[in-house]
Amino acid sequence: MASVQVTSQLTTTDKEIQTPNPNDGSARTRAKDYILEVELVNETIFIDLFKDRTSTYDPFVQLFQIPKGSRGANVADGALLLAQDNNGGLAEDSKIPNFTTNQYFNGAPFPLKSAPGVDYVVRVTSRDTLTQLPQPFTLQVATDRGSVALKDAITGALVDPAGSSGIPVARFFDKTAGGHFYTTDQIEKSDRLTNFARFQSEGDEFKAPGDGNAKVQRFLNTASGTYFFTNKPGEIQFVRTLPQFRDQGEVFNSYSTAVPGAIPVYRFTNLARERENPLNITHFFTTKAEDRRAVQARSDFRDEGVAFYALPV
Repeated sequence: MASVQVTSQLTTTDKEIQTPNPNDGSARTRAKDYILEVELVNETIFIDLFKDRTSTYDPFVQLFQIPKGSRGANVADGALLLAQDNNGGLAEDSKIPNFTTNQYFNGAPFPLKSAPGVDYVVRVTSRDTLTQLPQPFTLQVATDRGSVALKDAITGALVDPAGSSGIPVARFFDKTAGGHFYTTDQIEKSDRLTNFARFQSEGDEFKAPGDGNAKVQRFLNTASGTYFFTNKPGEIQFVRTLPQFRDQGEVFNSYSTAVPGAIPVYRFTNLARERENPLNITHFFTTKAEDRRAVQARSDFRDEGVAFYALPV
């Protein structure tokens, strides 16, 4: 059996839709859409949606048929609904094939078989309004033969086992150096999460896209103990000429220009640090509108615009 599994969560940044519960009226909920590609024709498609055992929401899974190669944030809107299931309080997970045939639509066979010339959208959502976010889940899709792939609905990139088309980039405030550190590396994350005296975790700032077209280079400023990140070839070459910077290589992917689904990562120079010592070239990066407004209001930071593009958390 071929299978693929991702673990993720429904969040406030996910697509907002009307709840699948027909008794909810105009109530809204959140949904994550994944493109499903099945290699072989006439294979049974098995879908399992598991909620976290500590969660209380009612997980709901839907499967839509779309023209092959379709992409976009609204790719499932108006698409052909084939099957759906919710746990109805009777089980921990939602399943396709489920236990009844009354949740199959538009002539879909029971159990569901893959058809030629089409792709599918697997939608992860909740039957009712979500009163608390985020809500974690695990999605598993399988067929008996051939291969299956889950892809980001917007970019078409393969989703990784962490449940996205990108890798979370964590942000830490270095209380000793007075700057921020950004990383996707699990060892670096663990080291800083355990070093509470020096580092303060500020969560995941953005995601580094798996299909990004520009590598972000990281430099350690040995004069200040802070780090500089850039994907611009001209800046990379220039910073390599500055004696206080040590090149630490490529650390994660980014986009060099805005692409569908991407968000800008803004860069600010800390002028106060440079006034202390001209070698203390220190920067702050953020995707958050509230962080950007707060820093723009300060006279000790210079707004340098968009550093690069990434994916939202």
